[in-house]
Amino acid sequence: MQMNMSQKPMSSNNEGETRERLCYTVDELMEILGVGRKAVYSLIHRKAFPAIRICSVGYRIPKESFHAWLYRQ
Repeated sequence: MQMNMSQKPMSSNNEGETRERLCYTVDELMEILGVGRKAVYSLIHRKAFPAIRICSVGYRIPKESFHAWLYRQ
């Protein structure tokens, strides 16, 4: 999956409308940053940017806070 930061992943709701997703997954950050899973988890555990732990689903990283962190680097 190739994704640049200008692309907007979409999801649909029950009424068939399409809306923009507000969070990235760990896999999406791996692709965006060009790093491995361990590097992304290291950033999450160092609290480089906010991440939400969703039970057994995994982490979700809010796009706005991730981009704010990225542009400060």
